[in-house]
Amino acid sequence: MTLTPAVGILGILYRVFTIAVAVLAVYALVLAIIFLRLRIAELRRASRTGDTPLN
Repeated sequence: MTLTPAVGILGILYRVFTIAVAVLAVYALVLAIIFLRLRIAELRRASRTGDTPLN
């Protein structure tokens, strides 16, 4: 006996849920990468001018 629902409506719901969670995880990772790249660029610009980002 396996623990994963392979057939029926539970199997379909399980697959849809798993795919949705995976898609959201990839989306969050992409957003984090974009945000960090923008933040690093902002900090580099601020360090060149001698200005702090808190001012």
